[in-house]
Amino acid sequence: MTSDAPRGQPEGPFRGYHDIGGRPAGAVAKDEYAFADWQKLSEAMRGALEAKGRIVSLDEIRRVFESFGEDLYNTLGFYERRAEALTVLLDEKGIVPRAAVLARMEAIAAMECRQVDHVTKTVTNKPAISPPAGNAAP
Repeated sequence: MTSDAPRGQPEGPFRGYHDIGGRPAGAVAKDEYAFADWQKLSEAMRGALEAKGRIVSLDEIRRVFESFGEDLYNTLGFYERRAEALTVLLDEKGIVPRAAVLARMEAIAAMECRQVDHVTKTVTNKPAISPPAGNAAP
């Protein structure tokens, strides 16, 4: 039996929407990228939680973000997927309630006169808490 899938790549229903290896994707952007503070902090927290008694593992984070569903997965950027997965894991494990993370995100955004898009940028796809009144999104 012949296959159009690249050698070693699963085909058919075994290949998830997140498995883009070997698929045409165009040119790779080689621009320099300045990481935002929240991206650095999120990655540092992930590293610390992985190193400190394996509270979370990279495999767990991958399991969570690969279960987001295609629309959410494709809406989020790399660090947003990892941060959302970390939020889900910390809540699942009873370490930090999701509501506490979302409330802190709202407080930080309010200080910057911004809003957090909980509708399209979270697993639940529902706002967990109301955005602060009078703050317009940038």
